[in-house]
Amino acid sequence: MKGAANKKLLNAALFQLGWFACVLGGDVVAFVVTVAILCIHELFIVNKRFEWPLITIIALTGFVVDNALTQFGVFSFQSPSLLYIPLWLLCLWVLFATTLNHSLGWLKERLWLAALLGAISGPMSYLAGSKLADVALSTPPLFSMLCISLCWAILLPAFYYYIRSREAS
Repeated sequence: MKGAANKKLLNAALFQLGWFACVLGGDVVAFVVTVAILCIHELFIVNKRFEWPLITIIALTGFVVDNALTQFGVFSFQSPSLLYIPLWLLCLWVLFATTLNHSLGWLKERLWLAALLGAISGPMSYLAGSKLADVALSTPPLFSMLCISLCWAILLPAFYYYIRSREAS
């Protein structure tokens, strides 16, 4: 695919498609759709040598953070999972990681804006997920939202700080 703008639009559209597939489709659908999106990502979007290690590190970070939030009671899941968090949520982290250098790449030099966007959009995504999937926020839900907001206000700029350090080396 030619043109940076086209790649960014494709990346954003694939993430949105993946988000809905993961949240509404459950583990099996999430896995299949995520693999398909990753193949498309490799074929049409990837342009940096450290893209796949970055995706892996961010997905693992998300796995650890969401497991910790689950253990602390910030949110819970009705369906049991071998991973603590459901596979579909791990798939969401993988898909989110594909956006950082592409459709969300404009945040890389704006860490304060990344923190603000993370603080707002992170909890909104979890809230939407709680309405559509088997996620239950803690009682009161405001506690969950504040915890998730704080995590994302730290995580999103930290991811960009990491990306910038990798690009500098």
